[in-house]
Amino acid sequence: MKQSEKWKRGLPYVGNKGQKAEKIIDILPAGNRLIDVFGGGGSISLTAACSGKWNEVVYNDRRKTIVNLLKALIEDNPHFDLMKYVYMDRETFYNWRDSMPDSIERTLVLTVWSFSNNLHDYLWGNKIEKEKLQLTRAIFWGDTETKLDGLYSYAKNETSIAGKYRMFHKWRLEKMNIRSRYDVLQQLQQLQQLQQLQQLEQLEKLQHLEFLTLDYRSLKIGPEDVVYCDPPYIGTGENYGGFDNESFQRWLANCQAKQIYISEYTQLPHTEVAFILGKKQSFQSKGKRPDELLLKYVK
Repeated sequence: MKQSEKWKRGLPYVGNKGQKAEKIIDILPAGNRLIDVFGGGGSISLTAACSGKWNEVVYNDRRKTIVNLLKALIEDNPHFDLMKYVYMDRETFYNWRDSMPDSIERTLVLTVWSFSNNLHDYLWGNKIEKEKLQLTRAIFWGDTETKLDGLYSYAKNETSIAGKYRMFHKWRLEKMNIRSRYDVLQQLQQLQQLQQLQQLEQLEKLQHLEFLTLDYRSLKIGPEDVVYCDPPYIGTGENYGGFDNESFQRWLANCQAKQIYISEYTQLPHTEVAFILGKKQSFQSKGKRPDELLLKYVK
């Protein structure tokens, strides 16, 4: 994916299909309306909305602040000055998590600054937090009173997060003794994610994209709709506040749509494998993961 198209990945949200969205959209059949039932970070809906395969795309997720945050960024209303969120220490993060009322700003903070975007745990461990925060201060303010403050002069002419992050990579390659470019690109994840959100703010309003915040069982779905489901995978429901897989199976059986596709690790009853999407790539992943499957529901 081109750097200029990273906005299609939507929000940095746990389970986001950003790495595989284009392949999924290629496989899904064209039609009048696509319903993204468990929209999450929005990568499927955003990629679908600019693909031209459907006249209307419905992005739905039961968590209202996630939907409203994505909508606010795309419509730039309300406007977020994302520069305000480039620096956040552990104490401030947990204050947002534990003491602030639920809001789209709180969701932005918890999404960008949580480990694996789980909305709960601080992004960095105790051993590396100081180094990461110091690097951030050096880039944006140059007030660490260390040799790292040279970063500020190096990147001061850049006004966007993406520009400053790019200059940081360049500086590291030129000045530091590093083993590989891959090592460099794994620095300062919050800036990587914020630059993605900054691209969303610069979009013109996407046409034919509808935002809903319904429980999936309340969606109105017709026979001709194309339905895509990315529910919590079997065995992971506790990570999403609980998910009843048996209830989901009953819903699939009763859904009127003729074309239903599901992402899963495990092949579900009454499905066939439409495509093997492969393993999710993440430098934070530990251990082996099974291949992700794109399943077609067969009635």
